[in-house]
Amino acid sequence: MLRHPVQWLREHPRAWDALLALVLGAISLIGLLTIDPDQVSSSHREPDALGVALAVGIWTAVAFRRRHPQAITWIVAAGIVPYWVLDYVDSGVTIAVLLMTYTLAAHVDRPRSLQVGLAIGLLLVGVMIVGVVAEDEDLPAVAVVGNAIIFATAWTIGDSVRNRGAYLAEVEARAERAERDQAAAAERAVQEERVRIARELHDVVAHGVSVMVVQAGAGRRVIDRNPEQAAEALGVIESSGRNALDELRRLLGVLRQAEGAAAVGPQPTAGDLDALVEQCRDAGMDVALEVVGEAPDLTAGVGLTVYRIVQEALTNVMKHAGPARAHVSVRYDDVVHIEVSDDGRGHRPDVPSSGQGLIGMRERVELFGGTLSVGPRPGGGYRVRATIPRSRTGVA
Repeated sequence: MLRHPVQWLREHPRAWDALLALVLGAISLIGLLTIDPDQVSSSHREPDALGVALAVGIWTAVAFRRRHPQAITWIVAAGIVPYWVLDYVDSGVTIAVLLMTYTLAAHVDRPRSLQVGLAIGLLLVGVMIVGVVAEDEDLPAVAVVGNAIIFATAWTIGDSVRNRGAYLAEVEARAERAERDQAAAAERAVQEERVRIARELHDVVAHGVSVMVVQAGAGRRVIDRNPEQAAEALGVIESSGRNALDELRRLLGVLRQAEGAAAVGPQPTAGDLDALVEQCRDAGMDVALEVVGEAPDLTAGVGLTVYRIVQEALTNVMKHAGPARAHVSVRYDDVVHIEVSDDGRGHRPDVPSSGQGLIGMRERVELFGGTLSVGPRPGGGYRVRATIPRSRTGVA
């Protein structure tokens, strides 16, 4: 697809400079060759090859104004001096000096652009004065002041453009650094949460393996005299082994930091939600719990995840919702449906939040192949919804 010419020129500034120099240079040459010098001033020189060469040289230099603005400004000034001294008709060549004054201020730091601009300005004013004196003409002060104002304005505009460009570049650099820092912080939060998940699942898997070892020892001792009891022990081993293998597969890819031994002790499960809700009520929260269905075959890892999601959601209600009523709903089907909602005022800007709680909930749910959605409720308040498969095989 063809791109718009203006857009293309913006993306190729050197091509734009060449086009600008070509157009202005052509206009200047046409003026030089077609304007009758006698109609402008009897003292003007007739156009010749030298005048054309000077004009072409000046505008050719302008085409490279962004590459070497300081050097090109001197080159243009060096070309305009003989052009004025020889008294060719000024058909727009002075615009090149004006353009380079702007370019100098826009692309060179302020001290150097001021030094070069003042030096060239004094040079050109001196040439004008010498020419006027040599031709015994008057040089109105208003003309000198007017030209000085015009060139000072061009320099000021260029300086403003440079300052704005530097400011925008700094803002963009800060935004990029902030984005990198935010991404790094989010990655650290994910890794830390995965470590916590690994530690919690460590206890679940360790329990399952312990049961397997005990049952295997009991089965070995009674296999000769009580085959039925040995078969029962093998059944327990099979069940425990499958659950342990399911949890171990989910641990693949989770990096674990070696910060000493993991904490041991019983982990909460979905069956402990009543106690969790009661704790919140003791803290002053108005919260109701609704459980639909039963979960006798819920794995320990899924049960722990259900508990942690409800716990984090209720903690957020206490921190951000203000005086509010909360409702916890857990429904057991082929998947576990969790919903925690409140009718509070949503996020409080005066309460700091690292955002790691949401990252932790999402990591927990996704580890078991579930989904999580959080956000404001249509009628006010906030809602957390999660679905977790209750019989999903682990990630290989």
